Amino acid sequence: MKINRRLVISSALGIVAVIVLLVVLLSRDDSSTSTNATVNGSSTTTAKADGSGTTTTSFQSSANTIPPKPYTTPSMPLTATVSGNSGVRSGDVVKVRAEPNAGSQMYGIDARLCRGDVGISTEGAFRPTFGGNCIIDPLAPGTDAVVNLENPTPDKGLDVEFRVGTGTTTFKTQSGKDVTITCGPSNPCQIVLKLQYPNGFGFQAFPVTFR
Repeated sequence: MKINRRLVISSALGIVAVIVLLVVLLSRDDSSTSTNATVNGSSTTTAKADGSGTTTTSFQSSANTIPPKPYTTPSMPLTATVSGNSGVRSGDVVKVRAEPNAGSQMYGIDARLCRGDVGISTEGAFRPTFGGNCIIDPLAPGTDAVVNLENPTPDKGLDVEFRVGTGTTTFKTQSGKDVTITCGPSNPCQIVLKLQYPNGFGFQAFPVTFR
């Protein structure tokens, strides 16, 4: 039986063409997606070309993402406002008013003066010798490092008067790390509140600028 050589050659060329086409398609699909992770692992960027030829980009935060500053704990059952926190001189009083929402309560407030370039969202970050973010001692005579207030009437509001100082303080954390915190015209700081309410507590911070 004779075999048509032209038919064999044509079939072989067809198979090769299909294989080449599959390789090209797979290569294009792989090249259309790229992933770029930041050095500190704080975010991942993924870009992929869609059918129209445009590029869409999505961002995904990691567990190491630094919270925004000043930070506020979401969905707290209270409202806090501040006054006198702009253009402050050493010894000036920053006033904070906190009130529980209708049907809730507020048991107390702890207020600290902290560096302004961090978002404080946890108890460890709030405690000076743990996080190294808030001052231990007043920056100037007659000023405050921390104010602690209990609320004698939890269903009502509470006022905090914080005497803000300017200057520099240096101390060690419990891990032995040296920490230096400066508050002044070139170094904005923040007053961070730890707000205590039923079944938990949260944080709210207000920036403080100096002149």
